[in-house]
Amino acid sequence: MTDKPIKRVQQVDQTISWLTKALLQLMQQMPYSKITISAVATRSGLSRRTFYRHFQSIDDLLDKAIETQVADIIATTKTARPHHFREVVTIFFTACVPQRDFLLALQANGLMSHLLTQLTTGIQTSLLTYLLPQNDNYAFAFAAGGIWNLLNQWLTEGATATPKEMGTVAERIAIHLGDVI
Repeated sequence: MTDKPIKRVQQVDQTISWLTKALLQLMQQMPYSKITISAVATRSGLSRRTFYRHFQSIDDLLDKAIETQVADIIATTKTARPHHFREVVTIFFTACVPQRDFLLALQANGLMSHLLTQLTTGIQTSLLTYLLPQNDNYAFAFAAGGIWNLLNQWLTEGATATPKEMGTVAERIAIHLGDVI
């Protein structure tokens, strides 16, 4: 009896995973604005009806996909206990590397603002909380915007810099900010 609800959750997760993968594949082939629910359903091997059981629109699926990617990045970083901004950025970009194709597709389709919204929320439970003042929404917003802009620039330059190189960039920025203050 207890296996049935677990199995259902696994089925739902698998369905969402297939729909998300289909969306990403389509985003790499055509503009986001041209993607239809029918195209996502067909690419995923599912029906439109199945799509509508889980989502009302392509935007809902995109938001869920971004939420999942940010949660994965945050989860990867949660076990770390960084002492310096350089470490935070290195860890963040280490977590972003496996998401590179998804992130590049977001940027190519002008959808990075969706990511910023999720980062701003997620940053409050991330490894940055070890370095930022607790419950300081301005600090969280500044951190999310900064990491988002670094991520945007990394993607613009082809996402080829290593996490360690991005950590060095962060250190340079921290030194500059310290000199300004």
